Amino acid sequence: MDAAAIRETIKVVNAQLMESRKAEKKLQEKIIEYEKLSALGRLTANVAHEIRTPITVIGGLARRLEKSIPSGTKAEEYLELIFLEAKRLEEILKDVLVFSNEPFLLKEKKDINRLLEDSLGVYEDECRKYSISIQKVFGDVTLIYVDKRLVMEAIKNLILNAIDAMPDGGRLTITTREDFLNGKNYVTLKVTDTGVGISEENIKMIYEPFFTTKIARKDTGLGLSITKKIVEGHGGFIKVDSSIAKGSTFSLYFPYRAK
Repeated sequence: MDAAAIRETIKVVNAQLMESRKAEKKLQEKIIEYEKLSALGRLTANVAHEIRTPITVIGGLARRLEKSIPSGTKAEEYLELIFLEAKRLEEILKDVLVFSNEPFLLKEKKDINRLLEDSLGVYEDECRKYSISIQKVFGDVTLIYVDKRLVMEAIKNLILNAIDAMPDGGRLTITTREDFLNGKNYVTLKVTDTGVGISEENIKMIYEPFFTTKIARKDTGLGLSITKKIVEGHGGFIKVDSSIAKGSTFSLYFPYRAK
């Protein structure tokens, strides 16, 4: 091997070493970031646990005091406001705890179509209020092992997002079907709205904790983060397709073993 070839080989080896060091540095940075987030998650969960009890007490006492206050007075109005805000804080803390902790899955064999029917029934009146029609395109899908409570929480989050995206009315389409992707079987649940859509800038951020574009509902920004965590906890994944002024489709993929 001549000198030129040796120099070229050394150059290649040095370049590879540099790339290896860069990759190692990035990995170390990710590990540090993960450890920081884990510590923050534990701290957040502990704080939420500590706050939850006094908030519940405040709401309960407000309800008890309301019984001793004359009807139609300002005091009654203030107590009702205290109760409603305490209840809202309880919901926020519940979301924080779900997000902070690893989900404990109590899996049972369930029909995803049945879970959707039950979830949609809760929001039919609200959809009518905002002139939103509901279209169900349910396929003949396999029963799958899921945690009913958590999956219904994920469905609820997607339905509420879809309603918020259509303040002037529209169509909410719920689809279920079976898919075979990357060598795996999935039961797929799609929630499609004809609403405002999500910008390319925001779509990169939608699963970030506490990120929200909602104002009216005073949303915590944890809905999609929790939904993603629930689906991934079942071994699945979530996808989104969206176009400004045309609407969005969120797809939840739940894996199952074929017979």
